[in-house]
Amino acid sequence: MFNNLTNFSYKRNWKEAIGFYLAYLLLGIILSGIVGGLAGSGYNTFNQGFTRGVSVGPMVAVIFCLIISGLLLKEKKLFRKFGYIILALLSGILAILGGTLLGLIIPAIITTKELH
Repeated sequence: MFNNLTNFSYKRNWKEAIGFYLAYLLLGIILSGIVGGLAGSGYNTFNQGFTRGVSVGPMVAVIFCLIISGLLLKEKKLFRKFGYIILALLSGILAILGGTLLGLIIPAIITTKELH
């Protein structure tokens, strides 16, 4: 289930795609929390820092989902197919709406596609 997580050209079955989703969901949440925490440090009050961190975290989630989608398209050689580019961009839109939780659904599905 959690094999070949960093091999973006690997064709996964649905069970492995769920493992990919869960592993990168955890990574995205941790990354967003760290970057949000760093962005919120250095302010005079907790509320100022918290507000800044909460606004930066979702931006990190969008960028993270777009990077994962782009890496998948590159490694699977699908970046020349317009439909897959639209799906990768849709991943970013879903990340805007629901963070990493929604944004990684499409990359998990793309991992089940053949290498071209």
